[in-house]
Amino acid sequence: MSRAQEHRGRRTTAALVAALLVCGAPAGGAVAWADPPADDDVVAAGEAVDAARLDVAGAEARLDALRAELARAEAAVQTAAEDYTVAHEALGSARAGVREARERAAAASAGEVAARSSLAEAYRITARAETSRGPLALLAGARDVREAVEDDAARRAVDRKIAGALAVHADARAVAEAAGARRGAAEQAHEAASAEAEEAFAAAQASVAELDALTAAAEREREALVARLAELRETSVEVERERDAARAAAAEAERERAARERHAGPAVADDAADEPAPGEPPAVPSSRPTRAPTQAPAQEPTQRPTQDPTQDPTPEPTQAPAPAPTRPAPTPDPPPAPTTGVGVGTAEQGRAALAWARSKIGTAYQWGGTGNPGYDCSGLTSGAWRSAGVWITRTTRSQYEAVAKIPYAQMRPGDLIFWANDTSDPSTIRHVAIYAGNGRMVEAARPGTLVREVPIRWGDTMPYAGRP
Repeated sequence: MSRAQEHRGRRTTAALVAALLVCGAPAGGAVAWADPPADDDVVAAGEAVDAARLDVAGAEARLDALRAELARAEAAVQTAAEDYTVAHEALGSARAGVREARERAAAASAGEVAARSSLAEAYRITARAETSRGPLALLAGARDVREAVEDDAARRAVDRKIAGALAVHADARAVAEAAGARRGAAEQAHEAASAEAEEAFAAAQASVAELDALTAAAEREREALVARLAELRETSVEVERERDAARAAAAEAERERAARERHAGPAVADDAADEPAPGEPPAVPSSRPTRAPTQAPAQEPTQRPTQDPTQDPTPEPTQAPAPAPTRPAPTPDPPPAPTTGVGVGTAEQGRAALAWARSKIGTAYQWGGTGNPGYDCSGLTSGAWRSAGVWITRTTRSQYEAVAKIPYAQMRPGDLIFWANDTSDPSTIRHVAIYAGNGRMVEAARPGTLVREVPIRWGDTMPYAGRP
């Protein structure tokens, strides 16, 4: 850096800090102090000071780090939303368990009351018989031996009825006590599930608030960094914004290409594309095999994705050429497909599920939503397949267990794509979307977004897609 540039940097930094502290100077030359600066202004001034100390490479590296931090925060929001959905479903099951346990307890209690009434009636009958026809009365009052035997048999029948009533009452009482215990356990489980759902919802809301705060802070810091780059390169802020966006898009496109090829080969973006995007004419079915072509496909659109990058970006030169992989990722053979899950949905049902999902585009994301009025990610996919006649459970993690696992190169419209924090551990799955063909998908991404159709994000995808 030249002495002139260092001087300009110090002068700019001093001006930024001074602008936050000094309201103005009256004509007499004395400084008039304004109200104390707001916390956001102090933070912005600190970020501007830090940015002014960076050179070109440092500023670009910090911009890349900001994007990575936001992507991680967005993944954390999806994870928190899925955790809430799981807790919400558990609460629903607990409520159903309480209802069932109460109904069974009421029925058992009614049965015990009925058995007690029968037992009381048997005792009353016996008491009357004992008063009028005791053992001696039976013999003294009998006209003959036959009548005495008959009366004795009747007495024994009454005794058997009493014994039976006693057994029935004992059984009914045991059933009632067991049903009462189950009811108590169900109510305790409901209380625990309710507390867990509340905690999960609070954690999810805290994740969203943290993302919002991080986004605002990142935007302020980004503006300071872009201004620093413009100063160092002696360009304009607008030029540096465009340069940074293009550099980030190129790096993300390369990461996506590498992730896509690791999972499915380059054929997925343009193979098996039998479902057109909205507004496009239907594609003519192709008989091409699904093996990967020898030529790499065109790069993905350059909009900033929301997935967590899988590799640390590397600063690009000032004039960004076509990106080249900085760390060629290994391409091991995919693990064997799990044996859990059975795909019963047909291709026609998959197209129907996709059409239903597309009809919800523009609907707001809703925590734990299944359409009243909005959807979360698994609420959208379960609703889509339910409309096609196939039940796939409710949460992303249980959906992954339920569906058949298929290679990405064999996907057809309606199949499901899953994302996880640890792709070797299905219990960390955080998101699911429905495949739309042409390398696109329909999803309810996270709180604050609408149901949308976008290009597939390949980073953090599970080793296999799912077919309901």
